[in-house]
Amino acid sequence: MTTTATTSTEPIRLPNFLASNLRILRKAAGWSQSELAQRLNLNRGNIASYESGLAEPSICKTLRISKLFAVDPRDIIRRDFSDQEELTLAKIAFAQRKEEKRDRIASHQQRADELAGLIKSSRMLFDYKSEKITSPCADAEILAAHYQQLSELTNQLLDNHAALLSELGCQCD
Repeated sequence: MTTTATTSTEPIRLPNFLASNLRILRKAAGWSQSELAQRLNLNRGNIASYESGLAEPSICKTLRISKLFAVDPRDIIRRDFSDQEELTLAKIAFAQRKEEKRDRIASHQQRADELAGLIKSSRMLFDYKSEKITSPCADAEILAAHYQQLSELTNQLLDNHAALLSELGCQCD
C-alpha cells in the first residue's frame, strides 16, 4: 500500500481588512473621502478605490495612513476594526510602541551625553598633562599626535551620533 503526499501550490491567503478598516477609521474621524484624501495628499478617487478594495495603497501611502490614524500598518491590514475592541487594542499597541521608541531614543541620548562628558574630561586631562611636560621625548610626541587624531575622530563620531539620534527622534512625532 502506497501513500502519496499532496502538496498545495496555492499560497496561504491571509486576511486583509485594509478596505473596510480604512472606511471605519475615516468615518470614526468624521471625515469624507475628500477630506481624508486631502490629509494624505491623495485624491478622492484613490480613497474610494482603497475602500472598495479595487486598489491597495503603496507601502508609503499605507505608512502615511497608519501615522494619520495612529495605528500600526500591520494592524490596519490584519485586524478587523469592525470589532471596536480590536481597534482599541491596535491604538493602545501603537501608542505603547511609540512611547517605547521615545524611551529608547532618550536612553541613547542620555548615554551619548555621558560619553561626551567623559571624552571632554579625557581631553581636558590630556591638555593639562601636556602643558606640564616641559621636554617630551619623541615617543610622547608621537603618542600625543595619535591622541589628537583619535580625539578629533571621536568628536566627529559624537556629532554624527547626535545627528542620528535627532533624526530618529523626529520620526516619533
